[in-house]
Amino acid sequence: MNKLQNKINETQKKYDELCELLPELEADLVRFQRAVMLIRELENFAADDFLHIYEVMEDGEEFDLKTNGNLSVMNEDAVWNAFCDFQRIAWARIREATAALDPNEQE
Repeated sequence: MNKLQNKINETQKKYDELCELLPELEADLVRFQRAVMLIRELENFAADDFLHIYEVMEDGEEFDLKTNGNLSVMNEDAVWNAFCDFQRIAWARIREATAALDPNEQE
């Protein structure tokens, strides 16, 4: 009987831990959705505005390019690097979600 009680206790701890994680997972989903919106806006900037602004800068126009410690969006690699990082994270999430839902997936 003690062995069965231990099994129940171990499983209850895991269930309790999962219950604590679920709100965090929900918040992660909201943060991820925000990141999707931001990356789309950055992609639009890179496709629609970057080259024009860059050419204006080349012609002598000065802009305030101060940042909060990140690369400037006028750095040719900044948005591309952000997109690549986001894509890597998104693919990792897809793989993890697929593995978590696949009953045949073995850990």
